[in-house]
Amino acid sequence: MKTKNKKTKTMRRLALAAALLLILALLLAFDAINGDPLSQQWAIYRAIRYAEKLYPEETFHWDQRTAADGQFFHYVVYVQSDQSSDTNFAVQTRFWLLTDDEIRGKELEPDHVFCVDHRWNTAYRLGDEAAQQAAAYLTVQAPELNFASVYGAKGNTVEIDLCYTEQDGMTPANYVDDLPLDAAFDKALLQKVPSRLCAQVLCDGKPTEADMQTVLHTLKQVLESNGMPITYYDITLVPTGDYADHSAFMADVLESGLTSADTR
Repeated sequence: MKTKNKKTKTMRRLALAAALLLILALLLAFDAINGDPLSQQWAIYRAIRYAEKLYPEETFHWDQRTAADGQFFHYVVYVQSDQSSDTNFAVQTRFWLLTDDEIRGKELEPDHVFCVDHRWNTAYRLGDEAAQQAAAYLTVQAPELNFASVYGAKGNTVEIDLCYTEQDGMTPANYVDDLPLDAAFDKALLQKVPSRLCAQVLCDGKPTEADMQTVLHTLKQVLESNGMPITYYDITLVPTGDYADHSAFMADVLESGLTSADTR
């Protein structure tokens, strides 16, 4: 009888242990898929400490415009400097203890190097400020051009890419000295770094090559007369008529391709 009771107790303990392991496995599976608030806060804490070690003269906070969700025990947190608007980047924590900013998809260099040290954040921001200023000039001085609002989250009418060359595209890292962190846009910058302006212009009917030349000439004339020389233009003329199908519409869309301002 004692042996039987002992075996029964052992079986109960094993069953209890198995149930606890099953519960733990289910909790870990749920956590892997959905994350959890405690791990999120821990990842935020570690991301801020990580950023403050990289830039010890600054303090950081979690940029709450971005998520800090975790799947498969992997949390990505965007940190923002309290002193510098251009100093923000992503930091990841995996399995609660492994923290770095070598984000998948950005393997060429750590995210703080790409975004901050190599000035991609600054170039994007200054390009947006330049585009808003260019759009203001064009609205007043070229009202005959009907721009589509298709660029960026705000639906800007033009886009300006700074530090842009035909060979390499955007390369802010090559112009770090011309892109001080947090500096406001100054039109003199366009004399120092190459740039590209993109725009979509709406046209009545099918646009022609003559229409394209007129638009390119107008853009260059207005912007250069206001101290904003652009290195390259990339313009699309979009017809506004009724089309039976998409292929017919696309056949009438006219693109300039990358066009040097020197050829205008």
